[in-house]
Amino acid sequence: MKSGKVLAAALALCLGFGLAGCSKGAVLDGFNGLLHRLSRYALTDGDALVGEKEEGADTYTGSYTAAYDGFSGTEYLFGGTGLEREEGNELTVTYEMTISSGSARLCWNEGTEEHLLADTSGGETLILPLSGKDNYLVMKGENLQGMLSLTVE
Repeated sequence: MKSGKVLAAALALCLGFGLAGCSKGAVLDGFNGLLHRLSRYALTDGDALVGEKEEGADTYTGSYTAAYDGFSGTEYLFGGTGLEREEGNELTVTYEMTISSGSARLCWNEGTEEHLLADTSGGETLILPLSGKDNYLVMKGENLQGMLSLTVE
């Protein structure tokens, strides 16, 4: 519902720019910038995160370290929405996850699709291509006892 209103407002702005004589490129750049600025509000606020987050060059990059003690919930750690990302449309994700008890799911949400990256203890480096949709790195836990160390570049 909220994203529908945002999209409607963004489209209205684009239409307004188009009628004002702006080029198609200028309208798309403006719309892309608006999407990036608004999408930061989908991320979990720093105060609500279990761990410590260090932000990178944009909302898509940075590092996060957390020790979970009975965590049940969802954290939207990194990501955003945009037609194109100034720093490129590919991310390198390196993680180390330990699950002592409970369950955990480290996922990459792309639009309405959820891609499971990990649900067991271990670590890996992955290359994720970004699409022109919502792209969010998400940690989900259910009575989770464990840790997560994550770097996104």
